[in-house]
Amino acid sequence: MVGVIILVTVAGYLLGSISFARMVGSRVLPDADLSTTDLQLPGGSTIEYGGVSATSVGARTGPKWGIVVGVADMLKAFIPTLVVRLIWPDESYHLITAVAVMFGHNYPVFYRFKGGRGQSPLYGGLLAVDWLALPVTSVVGAAVGLFVIRDMFFAYLLGQWLLIPWFIWRGGAPEIAYAVAINLLFAIATIPEFKGYLAKRRAGELKQVASWQDFKTSHPAMGTGRLDEE
Repeated sequence: MVGVIILVTVAGYLLGSISFARMVGSRVLPDADLSTTDLQLPGGSTIEYGGVSATSVGARTGPKWGIVVGVADMLKAFIPTLVVRLIWPDESYHLITAVAVMFGHNYPVFYRFKGGRGQSPLYGGLLAVDWLALPVTSVVGAAVGLFVIRDMFFAYLLGQWLLIPWFIWRGGAPEIAYAVAINLLFAIATIPEFKGYLAKRRAGELKQVASWQDFKTSHPAMGTGRLDEE
């Protein structure tokens, strides 16, 4: 048991440390420094993004390459999590795998522990853990964030926070611990961006996301080339 836990943790972490953002960026942005990226927010203001991920690639190139990186990052979590679940269907090793991949993505050993923020591998691992949780919590979270709280940050991220009550309802202690762990990993990684976002909001520099169309095109990873403009 201990040996398997060590195996899936180390393997998951190393797989998570693979940076598809850097691989794609080296081809489509060969002269760019991806270590920091200015993200455009609704209203025209920007915040500095310190991650290297689908968000940074998309913000610089538009949605096409950002989506490519995002899908690759989802798959690097989905595939090993699913494989481990199929090999040990009665154990919780797949949950450990999903968390380890996300940890590696955020703090990759190959790149001086400077990675992304973890949303893509979070979703990829979740698809293998409980695929139904992704569409349900995402839709509910987006609806509440958009029409009740009326804030872009909440509209995009409330769904993953809802995973905790979701697994309290549908899962057991391992699933609840998994939901808490992935949310903590994401929250810790995004502290710098969250502080920047709050500062812009307090300064009144943010445009309110007032419609579903605004929501679809307002994510910073859309860059200057929105999906509906292509």
